Amino acid sequence: MKKTWLTLILIFLLGAGLRLVKITKYPLSLNWDEAAFAYNAYSVLQTGKDEYGEILPLQFKSVGDYKNPMYVYLLVPIIKAGGLNVLTTRIPPAVLGALTIPLLYIIAWTLFKNRLLATISGVLLAISPWHLQFTRAGADVGVSSFFVVLGICLFLRKKYLTGVASLIGSMYSYFADKMFAPIMLLFLAWQQKENIYKHKSKAIAAVLVGILLSMPFLVSTLSPGHKNKVFITTLLSYKVPEEILKKLKAEDGSVWYGAFHNPIVEYGYMMIDRYLNHFSPSFLFIKGLEDNRQRILGMGMMYWSDVVLLVFGLGMMVKNIKNKNWRLVLVWLLIAPLPAVITRDPVHARRAFNMIYPLIILISYGLIELLKQKMVVKMVFGGFFLWSVGLYFLSYYVFTPLVTYKGSAGWQYGYKQLVEFVSPIKGQYAKVVIDTSYQGPYIFFLFYEKYPPLRYQQQAKLVGVEGLALGEGVGYDNYNFRPIFWPGDRGAKKTLFAGPPERISLQDIDPKSAKLLKTLYFPDGTEAFRVVETF
Repeated sequence: MKKTWLTLILIFLLGAGLRLVKITKYPLSLNWDEAAFAYNAYSVLQTGKDEYGEILPLQFKSVGDYKNPMYVYLLVPIIKAGGLNVLTTRIPPAVLGALTIPLLYIIAWTLFKNRLLATISGVLLAISPWHLQFTRAGADVGVSSFFVVLGICLFLRKKYLTGVASLIGSMYSYFADKMFAPIMLLFLAWQQKENIYKHKSKAIAAVLVGILLSMPFLVSTLSPGHKNKVFITTLLSYKVPEEILKKLKAEDGSVWYGAFHNPIVEYGYMMIDRYLNHFSPSFLFIKGLEDNRQRILGMGMMYWSDVVLLVFGLGMMVKNIKNKNWRLVLVWLLIAPLPAVITRDPVHARRAFNMIYPLIILISYGLIELLKQKMVVKMVFGGFFLWSVGLYFLSYYVFTPLVTYKGSAGWQYGYKQLVEFVSPIKGQYAKVVIDTSYQGPYIFFLFYEKYPPLRYQQQAKLVGVEGLALGEGVGYDNYNFRPIFWPGDRGAKKTLFAGPPERISLQDIDPKSAKLLKTLYFPDGTEAFRVVETF
């Protein structure tokens, strides 16, 4: 027992160290989701309301994406203790991500009664690139995933009431788990139906608690804002361009067109394609995906060396597939990508995040099998593994930040530096106009200025942006957040403008009426913002 506790503590400390070291610098800046979660928590702390004045909501309107509430409310006491800053914003997923590691150890031990497997599973999760990517940054999936794994762990330990409560907690944390958690819960209940039947009173209590906890969530899900989010982010919003439809109709004829280009066939094909993408070598090992917030340059979501271990692990699973515990691992892996299948993105590491846990168990079994091979095989693999790990850490801390810094799809670098320059001098101007090309400037100014939430609630207004699913805050005080059109805007008097170089041309700055005050740069040395005053 002492050795078990020591192992749990050590793998937790390993995971915590990798998730907390330089957490304020890597990723190199907050993104607008992190800033929005934190500022809304700050608003709740100060006023009991979100940024729009809604009292303790179960969904946060934010930039129009109606965020789930768990992360916000977890942040409230942390911000109370440590203030509104990058560190406090990123602590919940980092700490909960580290706590998930011993939970996976317990799951592996409960299923297979193999302490070596459990230990390896914990260590490999602690150093997993996929897991680190979403637990170092302030990602709500890092919070949600903890509740998923805790719920599965409790259910396997026959703690049905708390297991159900934890899985439902994940549904209050992240959009994707509103689909994954109920399916997983039903499968767990089916697997343990005999034991549940023996303990009917506990099962009934768990069902009642589950219904009670689900009611507020179900009510909020029916809100117009949430329904609009579902429509925008899923395949429901996809429409084939009219010119393509006409071309297909002309080529195929009316009969074949109706047979192969109706919504059922097209949506079905797209969902199958998206599902299979999550099992592709390109996504898992080679390239990953193009989304800069989910990207690790030069590799997929797992180590290159994991492909070898996965082959061994899959072989073990196929041999033992009649074992119900192996079937649980398989089902967990197969249902994990389902939430990503119905969305517009062809592949999505965050929405399919729950894949990582069964994959870790598989590659851990694979490592045990590989260790039974000849010494030369183990030595070659050891070198390959060390190269893979070295590549990841070099990419994460050195190369990836140089290509993932820009815009809402990346880490939105530059807003902190912009606020630090603009905020002290904003009172000198009638207006301060901040361009919205990189999206979301209003939430960064609120966050870094620690603007009083009560004052902002009286001014809060979100407007839609043509061609984009999310909106922009209009402004507050003398701030105005909108696209800059320099040929028209340069005539404004006593105004401060800040925007990217393509919005403010140096050759169009007339020294008689305007002056370049500051140029801010991205990590690669290219220009991020030009700050210009008019007089």
